[in-house]
Amino acid sequence: MAETVNTAEIAKKISSDIFNVFHWHVVPQEDANFECVLEHHLTKGGDKKKSTHPCDAIFYYLDPYLNKVVYFHTDLKSYAKSSIQIGKVREALNSLAMTVECAHVSTEWKKKFPRNDDENFDIRGLLFVANHDNKAPLSFGAHLSNISKSNLNIAKDQILHVLGPKEISELYSVATDIKLLIFDKKLPPLYRFFYPDLTLWKRHTTDDQRTAATIETLMSPYFILKHEALKDDTGEPIQRPGCIVYYSRNGATVEEFIYLLDSLLRFQLVSAKEQVRIRVFNRDIDAYMKNNFAKAKERYCQSWGFDGDRESEIKDITIDAISKIEPNYSPDDMGWKNK
Repeated sequence: MAETVNTAEIAKKISSDIFNVFHWHVVPQEDANFECVLEHHLTKGGDKKKSTHPCDAIFYYLDPYLNKVVYFHTDLKSYAKSSIQIGKVREALNSLAMTVECAHVSTEWKKKFPRNDDENFDIRGLLFVANHDNKAPLSFGAHLSNISKSNLNIAKDQILHVLGPKEISELYSVATDIKLLIFDKKLPPLYRFFYPDLTLWKRHTTDDQRTAATIETLMSPYFILKHEALKDDTGEPIQRPGCIVYYSRNGATVEEFIYLLDSLLRFQLVSAKEQVRIRVFNRDIDAYMKNNFAKAKERYCQSWGFDGDRESEIKDITIDAISKIEPNYSPDDMGWKNK
């Protein structure tokens, strides 16, 4: 019972601290367990699995490219550096894989969790692994890379996502940065995430304040937040409309910034009327990041022969590093205690 209370509380905290900022939602269902309906779901000893599949929380959003609601059956873990073991990671992933496979065919799941009976949706698994002593942000990735896919019983066409301590720390810092910009009146409270039409993927939904940052977007080299002009209490503008580019690389080369600038211009995001701000959230930002960005702007303008207004628009793009802020999700080391 205590563990159920702990996981419910941490789900609310994660939703408040991180996912709400990226326009994710959480299913308001306290008891997320549902009955196992697949006979081949067995324990390691070969016995029939327990009667139900567990779930700490279910997050969801509308994917603008897939035009589907994506539900994430989420297993919430929090551990100290000394308590994580590769076997426990593998066990958690296999348990989550069975949960997702069963959810796809479960009548109970369809009655219990989707927002309505008519929506087009997909079900995925999400393993959310926080490190509450903040001493092992990189070691978890090593554990994960040492797990062979052949040792994971993931059903065909099903997807599991993993957010480890490094990713959680970075997303927490970005979410906090967005909140601080709003508080400091440097960003309006209404914003949306930008999705350009791509070669293989076209956006099916209109960009608005409900458009979430998908998990693929959050794990990409950069993602873009669009906003309108910020106005004071009298209606006078105090901040131009534009976009904030959250950039995950460390800024060690001029070439990476040339590529980024080219992408921004290709997406038609650079103009005299709009402001473009790049904010870097890498854990190990290069000491010469700003120098490299300034050189990239110069080289890019020279290579394309830009001068006058176009050159000024590019030179007006700013870059800064955001503050690194560590989360502290610790529901009594839930889920990783040795039994």
